[in-house]
Amino acid sequence: MARCYYLDYESKGFLSSYGSDEYVCKLCGKHFATNDPQVKYTCNADYGEEYQKCPVYRDRR
Repeated sequence: MARCYYLDYESKGFLSSYGSDEYVCKLCGKHFATNDPQVKYTCNADYGEEYQKCPVYRDRR
């Protein structure tokens, strides 16, 4: 599994529901739900290094 180095997991606290946790892209600042398809298939894919195809990752400076 290859995960984008700029993807950060944020837990909303011990007593909050699982659904309120999220991922944040440290490059563009976008927030993703934990079940977002972009996270599953691009940022945190089960195989390959799909995150390298992300335009935000490719254009980072």
